[in-house]
Amino acid sequence: GALCVSEYLGIALPEGPSASLSYPLCVAAIVLFGPYWAGIAAAVSALPWLLAEEQRGLVRFSVNTAQRVISVAGTGVLFLLFGGTPLAGALARSPLGMVVALAVAAVVGILVNAVLVATTLALVQGQTFASIWRDTFAWALPSQIALGFAGVAMAEVMVVPRIGGWGLVLFVLPLVVARQTYQQSVKLREAYSDTISSLVAALEAKDVYTKGHSVRVAEYTVTIAEAMGFSQDRVRRIEQAALLHDLGKVGVSRRVLAKDAKLTEGEYEEIKRHPDIGAHIVADVPYLADLVPIIEHHHERFDGRGYGGGTAGEAIPIEARILAVADSYDAMTSVRPYRGAMSHEDALRELRANSGTQFDPAAVAAFERGFEGLRQVAGSATASVVTNYEG
Repeated sequence: GALCVSEYLGIALPEGPSASLSYPLCVAAIVLFGPYWAGIAAAVSALPWLLAEEQRGLVRFSVNTAQRVISVAGTGVLFLLFGGTPLAGALARSPLGMVVALAVAAVVGILVNAVLVATTLALVQGQTFASIWRDTFAWALPSQIALGFAGVAMAEVMVVPRIGGWGLVLFVLPLVVARQTYQQSVKLREAYSDTISSLVAALEAKDVYTKGHSVRVAEYTVTIAEAMGFSQDRVRRIEQAALLHDLGKVGVSRRVLAKDAKLTEGEYEEIKRHPDIGAHIVADVPYLADLVPIIEHHHERFDGRGYGGGTAGEAIPIEARILAVADSYDAMTSVRPYRGAMSHEDALRELRANSGTQFDPAAVAAFERGFEGLRQVAGSATASVVTNYEG
């Protein structure tokens, strides 16, 4: 019953399936009764999915249920293999074996379920497993694993004489509080995402010729950062910086942005101010304040002859050096009012030719390594572009 209620009160994630607080209860079932009964409990707990608004038929329900049962029952089997003994039984227990087995019970189930769901979503939505994992699961796993250990504690309390089933009641309030905290975290992430989307939309309304530019640059930036071995959280932050890198152009006149002829010296000085303007705007948003150095320095050159005039080499934040490569590549392969677009091969040659002067060689090399997976996104842009364009 408690499993069904927790599943019915699931939390809608910004992307992907809903999340529930049933995991600690499943862990408790594994520790108390073993894999067989825990698997049955997991199957029964899936029934509320039939009442969910987003439910789309028996096939989806069956897949979701199978994933849940496999992760719970499979974890239960590992619990036994690692020396665990169901607490509801009367068998002798090895203290050391139980410690290891309890840790397995707390951690493995949520990882297995997350991998199964992420794989399914990647196949259905045509996205990469890495992107699904980063956007939907990685940020939530630490709290879910902590709840797994809460499930272990729940099971231990329930077998204490004179407490029994009342032990479950002791955990109801903390789980309710955890659900509310989790829900607020999801809403906060949605609010952050909406804020970034609104800022990008404001820019595109001002400069229609760069529509889609920020999204493409973000995709290339993620590719480079992942190829360089960045952590998922760091990848997410540089992706957000890429989406906002040209925000300062809202402070540049529309006449200059849309001009289809060579800029005058004064107009060029005006457009050179957009990294500083964007950094100033973002600095006023606490959640985005750590992105300021990336946005501020994204037009620096590796040799020190960029917009800032002096910052060079590794003194430029690595995220800004990555962003410079992604930004320039998309500028070269995109059509602008004053020129056509360069092919991928020609743009790549430009990046190589300017590696070590305009661009960080490591970022260029990482772009080459990671680009193959983005060929479908890049398309088959053709034509020509001005060398060293820094738009």
